[in-house]
Amino acid sequence: MLNQDRYIKFGLFSLILGHLIAAYFSFGYHHPDEHYQILEWAHYFVGLAPNPAHLRWEFASQIRPWFQPMLHAFFMKASLWMGVYNPFDLAFFFRLLYAALNIWSIVALWDYFQKKYELSSKWFLLTSLLWFFPYIHVRTSSENLSGIFLSFALLMLLKNENSLRSFFQAGLLFGFAFLARYQIALGILGLGIVLLISDRGLRKKHLLLILGFCLPIGLGVLLDRWGYGNWVFTPYRYFKVNILEHVAASFNPYPWYQYLIWIAQLNPLISLPLLYGVSRFSFKNKLNVLSGFVMSFFILHFFITNKEYRFLFPILNVAPFMAIAYFQETSFKRILGARAFLYFLLFLNLASFSISSLHGASTRTLWPTHAINQFYRSYPKTVWLSNRDYLVNDDVKYYNLNDISDFQPHEIHLYHTETELQELMAKNPHSNVMIDGDLKDPLTQSFVKVVENRNCHLLTNAFPKMISERTKLSYQALYSCQKN
Repeated sequence: MLNQDRYIKFGLFSLILGHLIAAYFSFGYHHPDEHYQILEWAHYFVGLAPNPAHLRWEFASQIRPWFQPMLHAFFMKASLWMGVYNPFDLAFFFRLLYAALNIWSIVALWDYFQKKYELSSKWFLLTSLLWFFPYIHVRTSSENLSGIFLSFALLMLLKNENSLRSFFQAGLLFGFAFLARYQIALGILGLGIVLLISDRGLRKKHLLLILGFCLPIGLGVLLDRWGYGNWVFTPYRYFKVNILEHVAASFNPYPWYQYLIWIAQLNPLISLPLLYGVSRFSFKNKLNVLSGFVMSFFILHFFITNKEYRFLFPILNVAPFMAIAYFQETSFKRILGARAFLYFLLFLNLASFSISSLHGASTRTLWPTHAINQFYRSYPKTVWLSNRDYLVNDDVKYYNLNDISDFQPHEIHLYHTETELQELMAKNPHSNVMIDGDLKDPLTQSFVKVVENRNCHLLTNAFPKMISERTKLSYQALYSCQKN
C-alpha cells in the first residue's frame, strides 16, 4: 500500500507541476480558432474592441456559439471592474483554470477505472506523465472545454448506469460539451446506439438524458441572442454553412485515413500503443458507453473532409484509461513492472513535454508582445527598440499593450536597418532591444551582431539561437543593453 501511495503522490505532483509549467510558458494559441473565436469574441463583448469588423468571418455568418466566449467575458468584466485588467495575466488565468478542471477530470477518471478494473497505481503515474496532457489541457479552445464536460458526462453514465437522476445530469453535461464543440454529436450518435441496444429499446432514463441535453441548447439560444443581437439557432447555421454549403470542405482537405497517419507520426512510441489499447478495449467491450462514444467519434471523423488532429482532443482524457484498462489484463502488465521501461517512458515524455510546452504555442505572432509585457516592469526606465511595431496589430486586438496598466507605449522605437538600430542605441543607452526575424536573412544577422558587440544581456528568447539557425523558426529574442 505504501508503494502504491508513492506512485499516486508522485503522479499527482507531476500532473500539477507539468500543468503549471505549461500554463505559464505555453502562451498564445495552438490553432487560431482558440484565440480568434474565444478571446477576441469575449474582448469584443465587453466593449474593449467594439468594432465587429475585426472579428473573423464566423461572426458575420453567425455559426459560432456564444457560450464559451461569454464564460471568458465574465472574468474580463470582473477584472475591468476591479481595475486590474491585463490581457496577458487573464490569458494565464484562463490557462490555469482549464488546467485545474482537466486535472480534476483525470483524477475522477482514475478513481473510477482503478476501482472498476483493479488497476495498479503505476498506471496512474504513467498516465500523469503523458507529454501531451499539459499542453492540450491549458488551451482555451472549444475542443478542450468540450473534452472537460465530456469526461464528466461519460463518468456520470459509467458510475450510475441505472440512476434516472444521473442520466439527466449526464444529459446536461453532454449538452454543455455540445455547446462548446458541435462535433460532439458524432460521438453521441454512437453512444445512443449502444444505450438502445444494451437496454433493448427506449427507456425513461434515455428520455431524461435527452431532456438534460436539450436544456443547455436552449440556454445557448438565449446566449446567442444576447451576443449576436438577433435570434439565431447556431447549430443549424453551423451545419448549413459548413456541411450543406461545403465551406468546411475547403479547409484542410485530407484523405479518410489522415488521422491514422498523424497518430503514427506524433510520437509513435506513445500514440500507437494508445491507439492499439483503445481499439482492443472497444472491441472487447462493445456495449460500453465509452466504446460507443469514442469509436463513433473517432471513425465518423474519417468521413469529414476537413481534418485537423485537434478535432480528436475531446476524447484524449478518456482514451488513455481505456488503453490501460486493456493492458492491465494482458501480458503488458509485466512490461509495466520493468524499471527500465519506466525510466525510458519518463525520458521520452519529458523530452516531448519540453518541446511542446516550454515555449509559446504561437511564438510567431504573440511571443514579442508577451515578452514585452513580461519584462517591462523590471526595467521601467528603459527604452524598447523593435524592428516591428507591436502596438499596431490589426489581427490581434486582445493582446493590446495599450490596455496594460502603467505601460508606456511611447517608449517603443522602431528600427529597420542596422544603422537605425545603432543610432537609436546611441541615443538611448538604457535600452532593451527586440529582435524578430529569420537568422538566414543578412539583415537579422546584422541586428544580432550589433547587440552582441554591445555585450547586451539576453533576457529571454522563444527558441535557442542554435535552433533558429538550423530551422525555419524565426529568431525572437529580447536583449537588455543597459549601461551601468
